[in-house]
Amino acid sequence: MYFDNTVCVNCGYRLGFIPEKLTMSALEPAGDRQFRALARPERRYMFCDNAANDVCNWLLPVGTGQTMCEACRHNRSIPDLSGAANLSRWRKIESAKRYLFYSLLQWRLPLPDRAKSPNEGLAFDFLSDVVRVRGGKFGGSPLE
Repeated sequence: MYFDNTVCVNCGYRLGFIPEKLTMSALEPAGDRQFRALARPERRYMFCDNAANDVCNWLLPVGTGQTMCEACRHNRSIPDLSGAANLSRWRKIESAKRYLFYSLLQWRLPLPDRAKSPNEGLAFDFLSDVVRVRGGKFGGSPLE
């Protein structure tokens, strides 16, 4: 299995990443949006809200009051998802960000977000390109 997988190709189990263990795990359903991770069966987990857009496969323990995983809580803004191109681009950049956060967690570096540290917390603004209009026509170079 790979870091970005959401389903095991051998057994068909749903997969998720457990940040506090730095491991992928096969999952069994355990109630409404809850899962039992085979790598840590004593806890119940749920997926980050961004899993609904197939953007994140990270888990968080049930009962924390959080709905976003450790990595996605650092998103201050995301692109407008009404366009398929933006969703595709966001998935790619989120994948890269999860690899970054995996490394930061592995090195046990502090990861304050803006909620914990409004002035110095880490925040990501994922913006989309804006097409400038000249003479009532779309397109052309953004520098025109």
